[in-house]
Amino acid sequence: MPSIPDAKALAIVQAMDEMLFVFCRSGDILLTRHGMDQAQYEYLQSLNYSFKTNMNPLTLGVRESGTTQNALNVFELLGRLNPGEEAGRLIPEGSLLEPFAVLPGTQEAVRRYKLLPGLPDEQTVRKVNTKTYSAAMRDRLSLPNIAQIVHSVEELLQSGQELLEKGPFLVKDEYGVSGKGNQLVDSDRMLRRIAGYLESSRNKGKRIQFVLEPLLNRETDFSSQFHIDADGQISILSVQQLVNHGFAFGESHSPGPPLLERLEREGYWEIMHNIGRELYADGYYGDVCVDSMLLRDGSLAPLVEINARKSMSLIKHNVDRHLKQEGMHTCLIQVPLATMAEVRYEELLQRLEQAGILFSPEEGEGVIPLSSGTLQPPDPSRSTGSAGSAKGKLYASLAYRNEDRKDRLTRKLDESLLRTGYTILR
Repeated sequence: MPSIPDAKALAIVQAMDEMLFVFCRSGDILLTRHGMDQAQYEYLQSLNYSFKTNMNPLTLGVRESGTTQNALNVFELLGRLNPGEEAGRLIPEGSLLEPFAVLPGTQEAVRRYKLLPGLPDEQTVRKVNTKTYSAAMRDRLSLPNIAQIVHSVEELLQSGQELLEKGPFLVKDEYGVSGKGNQLVDSDRMLRRIAGYLESSRNKGKRIQFVLEPLLNRETDFSSQFHIDADGQISILSVQQLVNHGFAFGESHSPGPPLLERLEREGYWEIMHNIGRELYADGYYGDVCVDSMLLRDGSLAPLVEINARKSMSLIKHNVDRHLKQEGMHTCLIQVPLATMAEVRYEELLQRLEQAGILFSPEEGEGVIPLSSGTLQPPDPSRSTGSAGSAKGKLYASLAYRNEDRKDRLTRKLDESLLRTGYTILR
């Protein structure tokens, strides 16, 4: 699909691995691409998270720095690191690797550092994460299926024009993530622009395969998280209600009784088990997040998309498990930010504490920052000392007793970010 490469957005994504601390048990080791800020590490230790982590970035040295290094995922970096580096010294032989997702280079990292096997094949992971796989799964389970799969520009134009007669539709790229690769088409002009792009010289010889779906009139977005063991056992972990910005993640919070009761009545959990059984039959095991919707016409769309990996909502669920607080509500939020100058993360923690909203076990209520590196990640598009704004995001969990307390936390969080030197972009 047409897209503009965004180095700043990629830098934020590459720093999100810090949030995997929520899956760490006592004595576990968290490896992150950029290293965790000392102040964040000490704060998390105060919340009774007990893990080791690298404080320095995973770097390959001068010869492979810059663009080449930025293009590598964390497992590809691990595969090229000198074993004497900090990250290599942290990894004990025989450890079990638990990644956010199986990516290119993951299996090589397992072999190089002599980690325990226990991950599905990379090609299997690639297949089950495609949009066409999700569409085909609806047919396998006899669920309503509005998807059409097109394999050429001609099919795109023909099917697209037929869909436009009934309203807007989505063109879904096979490997689009978090809304990227979902193109809303609401006019014949837009459809022909996409077709023209696909026929241009830059795409000559490329395989075309897209999923087309009418734009659903959604009322509520939610997702379920479950785990498939290596022996095929399926464990439902949680369901989380979502507030999406466009087609991308915005906020995750616990659902109320009405939604849970409806899912029970409509056999939703059995559908999730059936999806898990089919995934296992196709060779996948591990974490799964299934996106679902309630529509304004009152119907349930149980399978919108399968994501064969951990998820933001699973991160939120694990924070809840750690807090174990009765009568407390939680949600996971993201706040888009910009800054013109370097900002110290430690200063933000201090301001949150001064405002009386930094979460502590004693208070039981407040803001838990989930990552330090995403607020101002290294920007490969800027040279050292160059002017210009830097973009980032704060990912945080809020713990609160009622909606009024949540509004207070959000307001004081915004004030603290502004006083620290950030501009809020929402």
